[in-house]
Amino acid sequence: MIKYLQLPFQFDVPALQVEVLALSEGLRETETGWPMHYQTKHYDGEWSALALRSIDGSAENIVISPVDDAAYYDTELLERSPYLQSVLNSIECPLMAVRLQKLGAGAVIKEHTDTGLCVEQGFLRLHIPVITNDEVEFYLQGEKMQLRQGECWYLNLNLPHALSNKSKIDRIHLVIDAVVNDWVTSLFNSNEVTNKKEIEDAQPDDASKKEMIFHLRKMNTDASNKIADDLEAGLDKR
Repeated sequence: MIKYLQLPFQFDVPALQVEVLALSEGLRETETGWPMHYQTKHYDGEWSALALRSIDGSAENIVISPVDDAAYYDTELLERSPYLQSVLNSIECPLMAVRLQKLGAGAVIKEHTDTGLCVEQGFLRLHIPVITNDEVEFYLQGEKMQLRQGECWYLNLNLPHALSNKSKIDRIHLVIDAVVNDWVTSLFNSNEVTNKKEIEDAQPDDASKKEMIFHLRKMNTDASNKIADDLEAGLDKR
């Protein structure tokens, strides 16, 4: 099981920051602001987000659909952000929710897990830091992660993770939820990837495997069917 992996991309930090700060300033002028994250029990302080892709195309709808095959649409914030569009175009797999997530100065996200966000289950969440610094502490299963501005990381968020912004500035990441396809599988196994960590995975029981196979078959991509085939081969035949 992959714990984390740094993708071989380095995005233009000034271009990212100019567009994100322009979006934020536009919201300030309209007095709408960034919607607060809906998982209120998970954090103290400000944890907010803007939707660049959402289930109804609204920039204020930051909720992730519980339905596997939900349709996501570009929001007007993305439509007026050409560099952010080019970043997303470089991710050559089906995109679901895409959000800018802000953790305010002094805010804390408590340790928690996010179900279903790992490549082994056919999905992935990518983080691209837009504004961050060394006083932001991000722990994944007890390991301190160093994510630099403009980098692109896959993190297995099925694992326990926590975050603390001990700095005096807001931390902003571009967060991309996507579906695993052949491009993802090939890239994750390529020689271009040099920063990758794998860990032993506690094997799911047969009932869990069957549920995972059901959802992977619904996706019906070459990559998801290959993962489903491997899971079926490991089912208890007793």
